[in-house]
Amino acid sequence: MKTISILTPTRGRPARLGQFIKSVYETATDRQRIEMLMYVDSDDEAKNAYMDYLLFSQEEFSEFLRVHMVFGEPKSVSKSWNDLYERCLGDIIIMGNDDLLYRTPGWDRTVEQNSDNYPDDIYCMWMNDGIHVQPGGGHCAFPIVSKKWCDTLGYFTPGVYNFGYNDAWIFEVAQLVGRTQWLEHVHGEHMHFSVGKSVQDKTYLENRQGKFQGDAAIHEKTRQQRVADAQKLKEVMNES
Repeated sequence: MKTISILTPTRGRPARLGQFIKSVYETATDRQRIEMLMYVDSDDEAKNAYMDYLLFSQEEFSEFLRVHMVFGEPKSVSKSWNDLYERCLGDIIIMGNDDLLYRTPGWDRTVEQNSDNYPDDIYCMWMNDGIHVQPGGGHCAFPIVSKKWCDTLGYFTPGVYNFGYNDAWIFEVAQLVGRTQWLEHVHGEHMHFSVGKSVQDKTYLENRQGKFQGDAAIHEKTRQQRVADAQKLKEVMNES
């Protein structure tokens, strides 16, 4: 049985993070394989609430493999996700978020079963987030990759962005190696304000003020790195 690590930077949202973790717990079939790792900035006004919630969740969700929070220096989510990857235990690594809710019972077994379709362990999958719903899955929100994928490239997320485009980076690399799979019937619902599923809170506002524009420029300038990274994965695929 493969272990699964869900990596989630979070800021100012202990209650919403709690809802996400509860949804993962209630829908997973094999809870003992699931690791929940969260990154909290040391300057977060809700830091004490996060600490209290960590103690609660370690007891409330004791069947999980691990529930752990990293309290560290304020950094971009791109760097936070990567920090969590370097500490995780999972064979399968999932991009989490504090405005997600998992809806599909047995999602963990479905993820593992589909990962078994790739003997070389190179793949990029993603759930149905309820927003990017079109033939083939459209945009790869919240990618699911293997530890081997990350170890080959030396990162989970590239660490170059302020906020956005981390999923777009991973998706483009996956497209370049022809390893994309949308798990249409596995629902990880994105409770985003833009589609009326939540309010536009302080965290949304702070993250979106000018950061997307800067990240768009970074994304354009770094395409050759994604091409080079795809080549690294192709070499691993050719060895298998």
